[in-house]
Amino acid sequence: MGWTIHCTVPFPMLEKEDTPGRLSRAGVGPEIYFSGSTLDRLTPESAGAVAESLRAAGIATTTFHAPFNDLCPGARDEEIRRVTVRRLRQAVALAPLFRPLGIVMHGGYSDWLFDFNAEAWLAEAKRTFSEVAEAAEGAGVDVYLENVFDDVPDHLLRLRAAVGSRRLGFCFDAGHAVLFSRLPVQKWVSAFGPELREMHIHDNRGLRDDHLPAGEGSINFRGLLLAAGDAGATPVLTVEPHREEHFQRSVASLQAILAKIP
Repeated sequence: MGWTIHCTVPFPMLEKEDTPGRLSRAGVGPEIYFSGSTLDRLTPESAGAVAESLRAAGIATTTFHAPFNDLCPGARDEEIRRVTVRRLRQAVALAPLFRPLGIVMHGGYSDWLFDFNAEAWLAEAKRTFSEVAEAAEGAGVDVYLENVFDDVPDHLLRLRAAVGSRRLGFCFDAGHAVLFSRLPVQKWVSAFGPELREMHIHDNRGLRDDHLPAGEGSINFRGLLLAAGDAGATPVLTVEPHREEHFQRSVASLQAILAKIP
């Protein structure tokens, strides 16, 4: 089975001369994170320069991670929902330049934030992602819905079905599932099935979102990747180190796990 490995990289880091080469030497592509502030200052020239530097470094594939701080796709306040749509569509608008495989976006459901009323979230999130999916169709890019505070995959599955766009798939974050769900991580993978397009690979010990290299926490990533194969999925595998010193360990540990998978 062929696997594609990416590493999450905030866009400003890619503007540093050595970053594309470092990714290339490690054999990984970037999942480019665009914050709201980055999108506000971005110019066609600066975006084009980074896209060219990635091509020059021989990096064949990228993915995006859209903004998420302070955003709420299922917001009941219409002004907040409109801002959310605008930010997500800003990320989509950059797709023709970079040609990412897909764009990760948070679904945004939480029982506590929505007073255990998933229907209220779904009604507004459907409107949001219908607008985003329309933009994604025009840009020729897919959108990967990611779990964060979700306790079960059902909310994201219902959202995809409600929007009804072939552009929507899933990004499974095992670290989030371990913290916020009692469901075994393999069950999540089985539920998403072939529509699992990306997987975030970072570990924790069940207490906080540590973003450790795989194997330094409690998650069985080998079993998780085997389950993905059984589900008919070959997702992009994106390591998410939050510390500089974790980059090489994150890539090496994932490669070691993959070497043991038939």
